[in-house]
Amino acid sequence: MTPISSPTDEIIEQAAHWLGSGKLVIIPTETVYGLAANAFDPDAVSKIFFTKGRPANNPLIVHIASIDRLSQVAATPLPSSIERQIDSVSDLWPGPLTVVLPRSAKIPDIVTAGQSTVAIRVPSHPVALKLLARCDFPIAAPSANRSNYVSPTRAAHCEHAFEGGIEMIIDGGECEIGVESTIVSLEENGPRLLRPGGVTAEQLARRFSMSLDQFTRSCDEKHALLEAPGMMPAHYSPRTPIQIYSESSSHLYPPSRIGRILFRPVRTADSIRYAKVETLSSDGNLSDVAKNLFAAIRRMDDAGLDLILIDECEREGVGRAIMDRLDRATSSYPCIGNTQAIGE
Repeated sequence: MTPISSPTDEIIEQAAHWLGSGKLVIIPTETVYGLAANAFDPDAVSKIFFTKGRPANNPLIVHIASIDRLSQVAATPLPSSIERQIDSVSDLWPGPLTVVLPRSAKIPDIVTAGQSTVAIRVPSHPVALKLLARCDFPIAAPSANRSNYVSPTRAAHCEHAFEGGIEMIIDGGECEIGVESTIVSLEENGPRLLRPGGVTAEQLARRFSMSLDQFTRSCDEKHALLEAPGMMPAHYSPRTPIQIYSESSSHLYPPSRIGRILFRPVRTADSIRYAKVETLSSDGNLSDVAKNLFAAIRRMDDAGLDLILIDECEREGVGRAIMDRLDRATSSYPCIGNTQAIGE
C-alpha cells in the first residue's frame, strides 16, 4: 500500500527529489491523478509502462510548469503556422488541454512511442504546478491506474492500485474536472482533434476559426490511436460489465444485482429494482457528471454487482468527452441483454 501524503512544502520537496532520482510519484491534477516520472529519464519512464501494464505503443503526456518551458519539450523553432495555433489557445494553459507538437531531441523515444511528436500540457492544479516549478525537468504522467481501468479522481483510488514501486501519493483532493484533458494535434495544415476532454471541441473550433464539423471530423481514430493516450478501443473499463441504459431493452436483463448510474435524479419507483443507485448531478449538469463519473463507476465496481447500467447524454460540450469515455468503457461488454454479459 502506497502512503498518502498532504502536499506540504516538505512533501513537495521530497517528491521532486524522488522524481529527480528516477522514482515514481502519484500526483494530483485537475483532470485525474497521474503516475509521474522524470520525462527526460528513459529508465524512470519505463517504470511507468511496467507498473501500469501499459502497451509500449501508447504515448505519454508530458507536463510542464508553464508555456515558458515549452522549448524544453517541443522542437524549436516551430513553423509560424503552428506558433499561431499555439497563440490561439495559450490562455487555456494552465488547464485541461494537451497539444501535440514536434518533439525536442531531449524527449526519449519511450515517452512518444517512437514518434516525432510529443503531447504536452500545463496542468492547473496548484499542487502539480508547485511540483513542476520545483523540478528542472518535465514530468511524464499518465493516469495512476492499471492500464485500461477506470481513471482515479481521488487519492484513495490510487492507494491499492499497484503492488509496489511508488514512493508516495500526494493528496490534492478531488479532481475538479474528472475526465482527462482534450488532446489536439497542432500541424502546419491546421489543428486536429484527437481526444475530447475538459476543454470542449466547440470552444476550440471557435478559437481556430473552424466549423465544429470540420474540427471534430478531422479526428481519424486509427491515426489518433498512435498519437494520443487514452484512445484504445476498450479503455476506462471496470471489472463489472457496464452498459448504456436503454428503456427499450431494460426488460431483457435477467434477475441479477444491477447497479444504476443516473445523470440526474429520477422518481424512486424508477430505480427501486436496482441493488445500488448513484446520481451524478442534482440537475443534470454535465460538468458535475464528468467530475463524478469515474468515482461512481469505481464505487459500483466495488459493490459486488453483476451489471452496471449508466445514462448517456448528447455528444456536445463536455458531453462529447463523457460519451467518449463511456463508449470505450462499455466496448468490452457489447452484448446488451445477453446473460453472458452478466458474468457467469
